[in-house]
Amino acid sequence: MILKVKWEEFKRKLEEFQSEGNALFEKYKVARTEDSLNELKEEKQSWEKTVINYVSTSFKPENRNFANEFKAQRGYSTGFKLGVDQRVKNDIQALKDEINGLDYYLKMLFISDAIVRADEIDLEKRKSLDTEGRLDLILSKLYDLYNDRKYHSIKWILEGNGVKLNGSGEDWDYGRMLENRGFIECMNGRNVNAKLTLEGKYMIEQARKAKVTDYSKISSSDEELKNLIKEVLVKIEGLGFGQQIIFDEFDELRDDIPNLNKKSFGQLLKSKLYDLVAAEAFDKAVASEIFKEFTNEILPF
Repeated sequence: MILKVKWEEFKRKLEEFQSEGNALFEKYKVARTEDSLNELKEEKQSWEKTVINYVSTSFKPENRNFANEFKAQRGYSTGFKLGVDQRVKNDIQALKDEINGLDYYLKMLFISDAIVRADEIDLEKRKSLDTEGRLDLILSKLYDLYNDRKYHSIKWILEGNGVKLNGSGEDWDYGRMLENRGFIECMNGRNVNAKLTLEGKYMIEQARKAKVTDYSKISSSDEELKNLIKEVLVKIEGLGFGQQIIFDEFDELRDDIPNLNKKSFGQLLKSKLYDLVAAEAFDKAVASEIFKEFTNEILPF
């Protein structure tokens, strides 16, 4: 399964769906009448249908499983007739669960290279990763998900990044190996879910600091760099990121170009992108795309 539309466009659309869902939540969270309940159900079903249709058809082949994954699971009937207050609360909670589910779906897709950026990675190389390479991949992706402090499927991480599991218990084996090293905590069930420990986070950070970025593909032409900055700013603004801090940082970068060689330009660009992500001017995905425009390298986080 591969995403057909650009990641930034897909992400922006799902964030719009989340905003629409939150608007419904705010509109009906204090509703307590039968009429309001019926209106909530009708609007919620329409919203769900729109979300499911967009997401399902954004992948090749079509993601037919999304509808079941997305719609909040209903509890078993207790046999008691519920009052309208409780039925409204149940529907509102189901709506909130679906909104949160979209947020989680975006996070998991973001770390799934084989789905959202298949043309940017060597899938054959991923398929042939040895055991240590697979363990490093799991840790790297768990690091990207570290801040939510949730447990995440090792199977999803591997398969979403082009690694095919050879047996039903292979994800359990990887989880056990990393847990024994103190790098992750596991929660075992039908699938093995894991989150990074502080020791694992520290190990990844040290490894990424040691990695040398190749700045050789940065243009040697001052004019080309200035034009690329202009193109990048137009693209960023088109994505809805128009904060003044972004333009200020890139204005400073453009003014410094005559005094910078390739390496110093790349290092300054990297520093400014980290600062803009920390300031929440845009997210890591946008920062990575910008860095790649100049260097043809992935920005490490």
